[in-house]
Amino acid sequence: MAEDDDPVVDEVDVFLAKGLAENLYLFQYPLRPSGVIHDPSKVQAARFKPQHQKVELEVGIDTQSRQYAWSKGEQIALNVDGKGQEASHFGSDVMDKQVLTSTTVPTPSSCYAVGMVRDGELHLTPVHGTVQMRPSYNYLDKADVRMKEAAAAMAADAGESSQDEEEDNPRAVTVRFARPETDETKARRMASYQYIEQQVAEEQWINCTLHGTKGPYAEKERQLLYTRATDFDASHLTRPPKEYLSMLLPEASEDSSEKPAMPSNVLSLSQLKNLSLGDQVKALMTNAKMMSFSQLLALLTSGVDPTAVLRTVQQVAMLVQGNWVVKSDILYPKDTCSPHSGAPAELVCRGRDYVMWRFTQFRFIVRKEATSIIKLPHEDVKEIFEQLAVVRVNKGWEFLLPHDQDFMDRYPDVVQRQQMLWDAKYSQLSKLLKLAKGDTPKKGKEPSHPGQERESVVVSGQERVKVARQRARSRSQQQNDPAAQNSATLSDSAIVKTEPVDQGEPMDISSGVDNHLGNGVLMLPKGASALAANTSDNSGKPSDELRTEVVRFCDEKLRSNMVLSMSEMKRLLLLRLSQCPPGDVLGTGVSDKLLEQSMFEAGAMQIQLPWPPNSDATPDQQKVFALAHVGDKYDKIRETILEMFNESFKLRRNAINSKVQEAIGQEANKHDIEKVLREVCMVKGTQWYLKGSLTS
Repeated sequence: MAEDDDPVVDEVDVFLAKGLAENLYLFQYPLRPSGVIHDPSKVQAARFKPQHQKVELEVGIDTQSRQYAWSKGEQIALNVDGKGQEASHFGSDVMDKQVLTSTTVPTPSSCYAVGMVRDGELHLTPVHGTVQMRPSYNYLDKADVRMKEAAAAMAADAGESSQDEEEDNPRAVTVRFARPETDETKARRMASYQYIEQQVAEEQWINCTLHGTKGPYAEKERQLLYTRATDFDASHLTRPPKEYLSMLLPEASEDSSEKPAMPSNVLSLSQLKNLSLGDQVKALMTNAKMMSFSQLLALLTSGVDPTAVLRTVQQVAMLVQGNWVVKSDILYPKDTCSPHSGAPAELVCRGRDYVMWRFTQFRFIVRKEATSIIKLPHEDVKEIFEQLAVVRVNKGWEFLLPHDQDFMDRYPDVVQRQQMLWDAKYSQLSKLLKLAKGDTPKKGKEPSHPGQERESVVVSGQERVKVARQRARSRSQQQNDPAAQNSATLSDSAIVKTEPVDQGEPMDISSGVDNHLGNGVLMLPKGASALAANTSDNSGKPSDELRTEVVRFCDEKLRSNMVLSMSEMKRLLLLRLSQCPPGDVLGTGVSDKLLEQSMFEAGAMQIQLPWPPNSDATPDQQKVFALAHVGDKYDKIRETILEMFNESFKLRRNAINSKVQEAIGQEANKHDIEKVLREVCMVKGTQWYLKGSLTS
């Protein structure tokens, strides 16, 4: 439309009034028909709770109306007030009033304003709050309570008349002490619905005086909706244009109290970027409990110095099988207690440190054996093992992450320093837990530190279970028979020869680290690699559970993004792994081959994009997958456009229109083509590129 066809009719000055800005509320009646006009004269009383923005109105009912049922009204009044009661809810023998109670509207009140026009000027007053009024039936609860009290009184009178008076006999009283409340438990309790309702109930009602819309008081308040001369401030008109625009459109500030609470195993990466390096590492390790060094670098801010990260992570984590596990005193601070059993934090830390130390020596350990040593309640032991390991049938508990031999070879000085810390930690634990000599690995069968190679002789999980059972029986016999304490026990280094199984290299997501996963043995020889035990069967293929989960993940990401490169899919998988709880099937190992096969099974097609010779895209970035068919009316258009990128790196709009029209046999809707292009492409100048193909 030309500008001459839409002339300016009038110009109106707009003023912002602040006289009622803190006391102006919008009342909504969602259950009242739109044709029924509310009569303010029927409001008999009003109450208000300013802190929680709670309003109650007592509205009179026309008992003389033809639609009023006298029998029902009398019955309700009798049930609520009873006969001959001094304090009554209704003012007569029938239900003659109705109570309307407000509920807070989640929509921000700043979206609404009240406008008044006077002398060609528009005066706006922002609405402070919005409430919706609905009928309240709390008086029926009063009737129920009154009936129960009457029945209890009758039962008490009958009991007193049938029993002789006698002295009360002394009775045993059980005293229970409440567990100390942690900060997490307190925050969860204060966010509960029951606590919020309790706070609302404890706030006192403020009785309000009602005024008619035509009275002098109403007219006085109505004048506050207009801007007074003292309210007008023109100082902002002298400010620079950029500052004036920022005043008109300030940055949105979200109220922290309205933010939904995130799950305990989810960490906001946007909030993480605002923290210092030390706080970032601590937050990630506390949330994930354990991760490899390559995963940690991928989650931190890009361009961070690995040496600084390595120096920082040693302050909050310990090295176990080449991976970093958060320290126990970070999870269980001093002077706190277990949220499950109430055990002191010192005992929980001691038990968790022992389990971590055992995982520095063995790939599999038996929970029953560790429980007999650390002597913690079942709930705490279960939480410790679920943080660190995953259970394997007939094998015991396997350490959750694959053995990262690459990190141990790259940073031998860090490995040696960590081994010295573990040696000191074990010396302390052996005194506190009174460990027997049989609990210490014999020299020659185990490495002096985790960085050294173990002998190619390995111990299977089944044999570890047998060893643990025999050791438990031996320890029990020693406790009952002192003479048996000198008897020989089966060594931890019992030898069972197994054939190593090579099942393919696991996927490397970010830094090219070759993670070696266990194959159901105590420790792999140097250079061997295999997928985790539950992710493959005897033939070396991934398990159905893992394959199904990876296909589901690929389908979800493809439907939300339509076009993804292998590099971007790996990044999304890493983010998912950082949010998964310990023991999740995705954390057991996903290879590049499995990820690529899963994308094809999810319905994706690979685009053979002809990359330019000077492209700096990595091989993973050059592998592009797209979802052409999702079951909507745009499938044919989407498929045609995606197939065009097999022949050209960039496309023009007229070529796309011609090709789509040729494919569908008729003239295509331009809006449909535009929608598909926005889904799978990006525009630069007059050219359309496939998503993810512009790497710089």
